[in-house]
Amino acid sequence: MRIIGNFVLLAIIILQPSCYISQYNTVNKNPTSQREKKYASHLALEAKYSVYLDATWTTKEAAALLKVFKSMPFGLNLQFSRWHISNEDLENGIKIEPKDKLKLVTISRNIFPVEGSEEVLSPDKDLYYAVVQFVTENGTNRSVIELILQNRYGVYVRASLTGVAPNRTPERYSAFENDDLMLIISVFEEFPQALHKIPQLKYIVRRIDTEERGMSYARPGRGSIVLAESILMRSGLYALKDTRKIITHEKAHFLWAYVFNDQLKLDWAKLGGWSRDASESGWSTTQERSAFVTDYAYTENPNEDMAESIGFYFVYPDKLRFCCPEKYEFIHNRIMLTYSKLYTPSNLM
Repeated sequence: MRIIGNFVLLAIIILQPSCYISQYNTVNKNPTSQREKKYASHLALEAKYSVYLDATWTTKEAAALLKVFKSMPFGLNLQFSRWHISNEDLENGIKIEPKDKLKLVTISRNIFPVEGSEEVLSPDKDLYYAVVQFVTENGTNRSVIELILQNRYGVYVRASLTGVAPNRTPERYSAFENDDLMLIISVFEEFPQALHKIPQLKYIVRRIDTEERGMSYARPGRGSIVLAESILMRSGLYALKDTRKIITHEKAHFLWAYVFNDQLKLDWAKLGGWSRDASESGWSTTQERSAFVTDYAYTENPNEDMAESIGFYFVYPDKLRFCCPEKYEFIHNRIMLTYSKLYTPSNLM
């Protein structure tokens, strides 16, 4: 009996350390606590961007905010900030209040992307623009504004086209206001991410209106969009919408020139009843004026018809649906939904 007892005791002594070793190995395989996993986005925002989230934030909302901050230009020197989510509707989705060496930030809950939402083209656009307001200090930090235009959209702000186009003197141009550039950012962000950067679109310029040319225009061959000073100085909701439509229209010309393939352009021309002829524009249509969203779209060519229609698609979608439902569906399905599934411009060149 003593011999058996000794064997039992020896077995217990041998097995005891192995139990401890087994426990140690289990812990070692998973050193990160559940809490750290849950709050990984919170911790990353604190460590990388000095952004502290209060108890109103869910894990999902924190991850969405982190994703947007990661898309901002590298090396921003951000002040410590504490962020709160509110059910209140705020202008641009955000309110920023300085307090000592801290910024108190309130952000609207309704600007976060929602699963199953109809907004599939650029689901983060409202949250993105709110963060742009924050990093640009409510649109006052010019250097950061221009960095965003360069990094996210590949566009540089030029004082003039001197040296780029012939017969262009500095006196023809004026400097963009910060508000102008913030508006351009918000318009460009509406497009699917794959259409944010078009390598051939390099410059934006603000031109002083003249009697002979008081309009905005795109120059795809010279890599520039020229915006008339007058459209950027207008006030009022309708005027602002029309300015957004014009900016969208001019960017659409670069899509026609460098992104859309021949088959898509042929299909669009067929949809509009367009054919080549000897007229001033080089084109005519067999369709009635009612099949076009504007007089300009009707009298010019398929390129202008597409640019006008894309402008209305983003700014006045109901008007485009009413007059030209087939064109609305073409733009939505053949262009916007297609390119919303791509992530880099190199995929579609």
